[in-house]
Amino acid sequence: MSLDRALKGLPGDRATENAVRDILQFMTSHVGRRFTADEAAGRLSRSEHLVEVILSSLATGYVLKADGDAYRYERDTAVELEVQRYLRKSGQHSQLAQDNLAKFRGRYGYR
Repeated sequence: MSLDRALKGLPGDRATENAVRDILQFMTSHVGRRFTADEAAGRLSRSEHLVEVILSSLATGYVLKADGDAYRYERDTAVELEVQRYLRKSGQHSQLAQDNLAKFRGRYGYR
């Protein structure tokens, strides 16, 4: 499992997880296009350093292809299944957290 291997090399904090989800959604929607870390960071409004760390980890795990300083996503059936499962799972978790926050605000109000 290449995506799992790539994710193990990254910090497990919420900001990194959100950035990974954004990067995977961005790269899978631009199949075959090459992006440098600077270009991807600009489009995603993320720190260039964080994006570079994530992109290099995804390339090490064979999720992305590295072409010098640029990265691209090529469709591969096994990797595609892993990525779609990860995006679905992370989206469900994000929605659950938002629902819980909405319940809390509804019960106790804004402060």
